[in-house]
Amino acid sequence: MKPKSTLPFFLALICFLLSSHQSYSQETKTPELYLDPIFKVDYGNATADKPQSKSWTNKHGQWLIVGDKDGPKLLKKDAVGWTSQSKVNQALKGLPPRADVLSKDDETHMVLVDECALTVVKLTYAPATKQYEHQWKVNLPIPKQCNSIETATITQDSKNQFWVSADMNENIMVWHSLNGQDWSNPFTLADDINADDISLIVGLKGQVSVIWSNQNTQSIMEKIHHDGDTFNQWSQPIIVQQGDNNADDHLNATEFENGEMILVTKNSVDNMNQPQFVLRERDIKGNWTNIPYENLTQQRSPSRPIINHVASGKIFEIHAVRNREDNLYFISVNEIIKENDNWQFRELIQLKTNILGKNGDVTSSKASFLPDEPKLIFFSDEMGNIYSFDLGTLL
Repeated sequence: MKPKSTLPFFLALICFLLSSHQSYSQETKTPELYLDPIFKVDYGNATADKPQSKSWTNKHGQWLIVGDKDGPKLLKKDAVGWTSQSKVNQALKGLPPRADVLSKDDETHMVLVDECALTVVKLTYAPATKQYEHQWKVNLPIPKQCNSIETATITQDSKNQFWVSADMNENIMVWHSLNGQDWSNPFTLADDINADDISLIVGLKGQVSVIWSNQNTQSIMEKIHHDGDTFNQWSQPIIVQQGDNNADDHLNATEFENGEMILVTKNSVDNMNQPQFVLRERDIKGNWTNIPYENLTQQRSPSRPIINHVASGKIFEIHAVRNREDNLYFISVNEIIKENDNWQFRELIQLKTNILGKNGDVTSSKASFLPDEPKLIFFSDEMGNIYSFDLGTLL
């Protein structure tokens, strides 16, 4: 006789444990889930900064890069939780802590950001040791007149060439590399931005897109580089939207398999009962449609949206919210549904913590989520606690 399966018991136990931390928002009836930290570092807001992607999933597991006081830290999810990868982290010691990650197969490249420094690092997964190993690091050429760099992102085009975009002083600049290790001097895409503005670089079908905010002209702008052109051959500036205070330095994007892209941004309207965010859809021909959403209210002040999607089509938008009544923070997880030309935004769950201070800086993977893999998002607080949630539990 076959032994009786214990699976139903364990499933029931898991559901009970989850429900013990879950309640419902009295005003919105949105489910609330209180999370415990998965890891702690000696570095506040360790998942910053906009618009960087810091996690990835592959056949070897789930991975996350966070900042720490002595450099970036690579974490891996294993049977006991999230653990620091001590060997590779020793090699990363002393490097700039804020990372944007590009992972493909067994190779991971990341650009690390400091005040006036950009460092690209390559890690390779070694099946024999079942861990990532540090391959090399290289500093990108930085002009002597640099005063500050806020953030940077990295991508790869269809020719397997690498690109980095960053703000520097009041400029938007790009760097190019054929192999990821030997980098060009920066090429200036824009020289009239506000010191608070940033950029985002995205690899699309046959082209690379750089998008940036320009608060001086109240604009969201774009330039396109076609794969195979010389590195300084870019399109004329494309106005995604201009006027009405629609620009702020919050950008994040997800690219679809057919070449379309959705960008989420914050605006600078900051008026009660007016939208704080804009969802911007770019079709395969490069045409933009802008959809304002997420009002500033007496209770809710939303900030720093990110977006990702499941390869099958479901779209998730996640952002931080400060409760203006009690000054507490939570993470709002939303599903975005497009029916014909109509867009719907539905809040699925509010993720909360037991701390009284700020938390936010939501991050996820640069790649879309696969249906049969975890769909992880991460955020952090001012005390160095890291939190994680699997969007797959909502499907």
